[in-house]
Amino acid sequence: MFRRYINSIKNKLIRERIVPVFVTNIPSKILSGKNAIVSGGSSGIGYGIAKLMSESGCNVLILGTNEEKLKIASSKINVDYLVLNINIVQEIDAKIKEISKNKNIDILVNSAGVHGKDNFGAITEDGWNSVMNVNLRGLYFLSQAVANHMIERKISGHILNISSASSLKPSWTPYEISKRAVDGITRGMAHKLISNGIIVNGLAPGPTATPMLQFDKQKVVDLSWPGNPSGRVSTVEEIANLALFLVSDLGNGIVGDTIFMSGGSGTICIDK
Repeated sequence: MFRRYINSIKNKLIRERIVPVFVTNIPSKILSGKNAIVSGGSSGIGYGIAKLMSESGCNVLILGTNEEKLKIASSKINVDYLVLNINIVQEIDAKIKEISKNKNIDILVNSAGVHGKDNFGAITEDGWNSVMNVNLRGLYFLSQAVANHMIERKISGHILNISSASSLKPSWTPYEISKRAVDGITRGMAHKLISNGIIVNGLAPGPTATPMLQFDKQKVVDLSWPGNPSGRVSTVEEIANLALFLVSDLGNGIVGDTIFMSGGSGTICIDK
């Protein structure tokens, strides 16, 4: 009977081409009493990180530009939301001051990001700006505003920048260039802020089962990604587990680093 059961599981995996991935979020209140901001928190990796942080006792505020998506996300994972366009620097400063009137900000996760689709030779100025304004400019000024708040309040906080395995590849797309710059910003801000007790790190996923790669969580049954050395994409839950470690006191010994969770993309191959 046991052998028949095992064979039935094998047949199911072969038939549906499922790559089995078992991810456990260890029950924890490791961020109890902390306040966090997650940009790009209404979907994808940002959503997964915000969800796990909330489940770990953190008061989470997700940022984005689409209020309807923010409302839906916040109601699902028990977090607050704020409509904020991080392309507008003056708006960033004003909103951070507003947020911090009644509470400290202990954690910032910069997860807002866009990819772009143009090929080399056909990159337009608008296409370039649309990627750089979110992935680089917005990240920089949001981090600066939160860091200034932390310094003023003497908060030993954490800033986590979501980079990408694409930062290790030959950079010809605005996306790859922006993520390579994010890795540099991470080291630079870590250098400037560690004396204030603020820890800055990066987390660089590879191919991940998110809407950016046309994965719909409600329909995902196949995590196969033959081009990746691991043979699959990562799950949002895997990324969120590592993010939780990095923004908690467990990760305080990691400073200015970018940790790759890519299944080998970028780290042992540069073309996938």
